[in-house]
Amino acid sequence: MTQPEPWRRLSPGTMVVQPVEQLPQLIPALIALVFAGQSAPVFSLLATVVVVLLVTVLPWLTTRYQVTPEHVQVRKGLLTRKVVTARRDRIRSVDLTAGPVHRILGLKKVIIGTGGDKDSATVKLNALSAADADALHGYLMTTAPRGDVPAVDVDHQPATVLTRFRPEWLRYSPFSMAGLATAGAALGLGAQIANDAGLFERSVGTAERAADAVRGIPVAVVIIIVVVGVIGLGSALSVLGYVLRFWNFTLTRHPDGTLRTERGLLTTNAVSFDESRIRGTHLHEPVLMRPVHGARLGGIAIGHIKHPLLLPPAPKDEAVRVGNLVADDGVELTMPLVEHGRTARTRRLNRAAMAGAAALILSGIPAVTGGPVWFLALGVIALAASMTFGVARYRHLGHAITDQSVVIAPPKIARHRNALDRDGIVGWATRASWFQRRADVRTVILATAAGSEGYELVDLDDADSDRVIATTAPPWMRQFLATARMD
Repeated sequence: MTQPEPWRRLSPGTMVVQPVEQLPQLIPALIALVFAGQSAPVFSLLATVVVVLLVTVLPWLTTRYQVTPEHVQVRKGLLTRKVVTARRDRIRSVDLTAGPVHRILGLKKVIIGTGGDKDSATVKLNALSAADADALHGYLMTTAPRGDVPAVDVDHQPATVLTRFRPEWLRYSPFSMAGLATAGAALGLGAQIANDAGLFERSVGTAERAADAVRGIPVAVVIIIVVVGVIGLGSALSVLGYVLRFWNFTLTRHPDGTLRTERGLLTTNAVSFDESRIRGTHLHEPVLMRPVHGARLGGIAIGHIKHPLLLPPAPKDEAVRVGNLVADDGVELTMPLVEHGRTARTRRLNRAAMAGAAALILSGIPAVTGGPVWFLALGVIALAASMTFGVARYRHLGHAITDQSVVIAPPKIARHRNALDRDGIVGWATRASWFQRRADVRTVILATAAGSEGYELVDLDDADSDRVIATTAPPWMRQFLATARMD
């Protein structure tokens, strides 16, 4: 008779990791305990002991997991018992993450995805020893059946390295809006903290002297200094963020049919997912990164990880090469696209003109009512920028159909290109707004279980939309298309 697999506890390090991860939620309780301790120290001491036990010891004592050849099961809770089960044959991804606290304690967090796109479709083990986590990963992501669970032994089958981080990729990190946004947020947060702390009121004299010194500097010089400072700070933050997130990025293919990405400096992250679940690739060329020929590559996949990262910001040629290795999409990511016609261009320009005209009118009101004239100049710049963006959105719009894929480029300022596997398309739909009906165009939606689950070909005329559906749909659907057109 086969003995049942034992129920195991998480690592005792869970009692350290859990409070650190829940610290933001515990701050209000800690503040309340501090104030309570001033008037009722005994009560505060007892409450502190209770909170510590609830946050540290209790989760570790009440959480157990079981791994068998059929399933992975996690059981937790004291008063309310919760059981989460992942069938062995439904597991499609295993994510190993180790933050700074995990790494100090020699632990890893394991997140097991079962193919669904909801949080309930994942099984999470917050803290296992690094050896046990690696062993569990090797067991779950191997397709060959095994009779028992290895304790700490890791499957050392050879893997093929598809791409690896190179230091010269760092030159693409400053060309990202994330650094500028982070710099702006940091400045705003710092100003808010300084205001709440009364630093502005205490430094009125210093601020006035600084303002007097600035008044002696030409306005153009001040603007240049501010712009250069913001760009420099944003670039530095972008490089720092890139190093923290993507340092030592590696994409490998394993003989068991999985792809594995590893990355991170302080917080390491290793994700393995079933390669057969990939239904295409997504090439993204941000606005600032295009002049330096940079791009990032993501996957279009089924399951919990619908947009797996295949390549961080790197040379576009490298992104195309990786796309060809993963999904044979190298040609689709660079081939010329079919334009969507004059009506699509007119609609993009009309929207741009309306947005620019609104900005011009709003900026012109202060100028007409006696305000500074340079407000009107800002409106003119906004109008010109809006029209430029409208032209860019139309130039980026397009599609193409190959024997393998449907290539879809949406009308966005940044250039995006989705190469969707035709075998992954499971539904077809059309949508036309009142304005589209007046212009005799419509949007074709290709439904799929992967990625965004619906990819739109915007502003196609009737002939092109029928051609797209007839070409990508199975033969038995064509008779229904012809009947619908006759109706």
